[in-house]
Amino acid sequence: MLNKIVRGLIAVVAAVATAMVTAPASHAGTRAAGLLLGQHQNLGGSVWYFPGSKADIGSAGDKASSAKNDDTVAWLLFDDKNFSDRRYCLAPGYYVKDLHFGSWNFGDKISSVKRLTTSSCSGHPTF
Repeated sequence: MLNKIVRGLIAVVAAVATAMVTAPASHAGTRAAGLLLGQHQNLGGSVWYFPGSKADIGSAGDKASSAKNDDTVAWLLFDDKNFSDRRYCLAPGYYVKDLHFGSWNFGDKISSVKRLTTSSCSGHPTF
């Protein structure tokens, strides 16, 4: 009888532990969805949060080396203020660990961000 109880408790503890490990991690648990920019790769260092469009993100964009769309809609990241010049779209749930990578060369260059009204990046270059 005691063995059955112990085995049952072990099964319950294992199920709870598995659920904790496999649950999706989200930054959105304590705030509204939005865009995250990280000072270093992999959202390291300072992390800036944007809940909506911003025509001039100030010095944060000149330091951003990673980006994560923690929203249900797509975001545009622009090279210049006021949503101008070069841009890339970040679809919902996408995470760019290194904006300096390859042909993007977008690290430390973001000056404005725009929250779209749809989840689609159609018509915009993507990361």
